[in-house]
Amino acid sequence: MATSEEEINHENEELKMIKKKKRKRENKKTKKQVEKPVSESDEDEKTVDRVEEEEENNGNLNVEQDGEEEEAVETEVTEVEKKKKKVTSKGSGIMSTEAFSNLPLSEPTMKAIEDMGFQHMTQIQARSIPHLLEGKDVLGAARTGSGKTLAFLIPAIELMHCLKFSPRNGTGVIVICPTRELAMQSHAVAKDLLKYHSQTVGLVMGGAARRGEAERLVRGVNLLVATPGRLLDHLQNTKGFIFKNLKCLVVDEADRILEANFEEEMRQIIKLLPKDKRQTALFSATQTKKVEDLARLSFQTKPIYIDVDEDRKKANI
Repeated sequence: MATSEEEINHENEELKMIKKKKRKRENKKTKKQVEKPVSESDEDEKTVDRVEEEEENNGNLNVEQDGEEEEAVETEVTEVEKKKKKVTSKGSGIMSTEAFSNLPLSEPTMKAIEDMGFQHMTQIQARSIPHLLEGKDVLGAARTGSGKTLAFLIPAIELMHCLKFSPRNGTGVIVICPTRELAMQSHAVAKDLLKYHSQTVGLVMGGAARRGEAERLVRGVNLLVATPGRLLDHLQNTKGFIFKNLKCLVVDEADRILEANFEEEMRQIIKLLPKDKRQTALFSATQTKKVEDLARLSFQTKPIYIDVDEDRKKANI
């Protein structure tokens, strides 16, 4: 009896082993079927492993490079922000924190400034415009690119707007520039600022057709941009050119005008222009003795001296 039980147990063990082997074979077969599409041979598996290893290494390298690039970008952004703060902060750089909307400007002028895309004033604008709007004379030390064109044109246009200047009143503002190029630039800015105003603007300069200029002057140019030689010519020789109502004279880049040997022309121009209740603004990058002499001749009263470069020597007027 004992022997029979032992035989049964032995058979059961063999049966279990057979079933276990069978399950192993089935699992192995299933595994091969699943893996076959991915890698059909040991060589393919090795290739896949190698590619994965390279990708992992490249990934690590890219992470390091990305980290370096991000650090470089952050450094660059920081430098740009520093420069931006230097430029836009009040008291440093060309810009101020003062907005044009804070000025007591007419709606047509403000609308034109908005169309031109300006919101904040430069240093020379923020410090000059309020005084000029009050009718005071200004001697400004400012270089090209400082924004001085708007600094003198905005108050000049506001003056004509308040006085309701029309073509029949003749010329109310004269802006004298040293070169044709600068005169054309100032004329273009004046046209943009006068976009919503009724006042007229004109340009006279050497090399242009004199007859056409004379005809426009006779019809009435409220704001006139000019070079010294041609302006003197029209003042002396163009009949019907009304300038007796002149309210504002602007001399832009006086140092360059004098360097170009227009000193005598400027003296004659200033003598011919009316002095009664005339506002004067003179801008110059440098304050030489000749500029100071011209300033003394031009101003009727002691001007307000404005210089955004605090280290520059103050002019003696």
